[in-house]
Amino acid sequence: MRRKGRPLAFLSLFLHWLYHKGAWAYDGVAALVSAGRWVGWVMRVLDHLEGERVLEIGHGPGYLLAAMVHQGLCPVGLDLSFQMARRARQRTGFAVPIVQGRAQALPFPDEIVDTVVTTFPAPFILDPATWQEAARVLRPGGRFVVLLSAWPAGPTLLSRAFRVLYRWTARPDGGAPFLEAFRPLAQGARMELQVWSVWDGPWHLWGMIAVRKG
Repeated sequence: MRRKGRPLAFLSLFLHWLYHKGAWAYDGVAALVSAGRWVGWVMRVLDHLEGERVLEIGHGPGYLLAAMVHQGLCPVGLDLSFQMARRARQRTGFAVPIVQGRAQALPFPDEIVDTVVTTFPAPFILDPATWQEAARVLRPGGRFVVLLSAWPAGPTLLSRAFRVLYRWTARPDGGAPFLEAFRPLAQGARMELQVWSVWDGPWHLWGMIAVRKG
């Protein structure tokens, strides 16, 4: 347990640094581990958004927010990191309202958005409160869109490395069987869950759509 706990603790510290004080390095690290594909992966969720009012939880550097504005949507961004909020503001100007806050306590009224979206989320996605809050701010029939993981195909060194990473970050399989573990979270928030996936070259992207019941 100690041997497993040490790398997990180190990884958690590194990810916290990367998302806050090390936000300046985020793009470079993400590009490195994804072979330059990660921004394109994030854009894949655009096909699953519905309505004009979209809340992005954990907006990071703001690439998706900027893309949503370009498509004529009305996004709002929420992130706990002040440094990421500043980077997103530089990318979107004042076209997008950006709020600092937690996914488990969204500072918005009930039934205010058509879609809630998050890409490659932090452990907040495992918290029932996140799902309940997403359902609360969604209109009846609105959807919670999650891009959870990207998985390299084949028994390569990269796939083995990702398998270790997912074990450390509570994503052991990176695929449909693991995504089924989220179904009780969706049901507890009165949402119906479906799994979606798509190939991007040798990478398999996995995500979920949870629709709020009327």
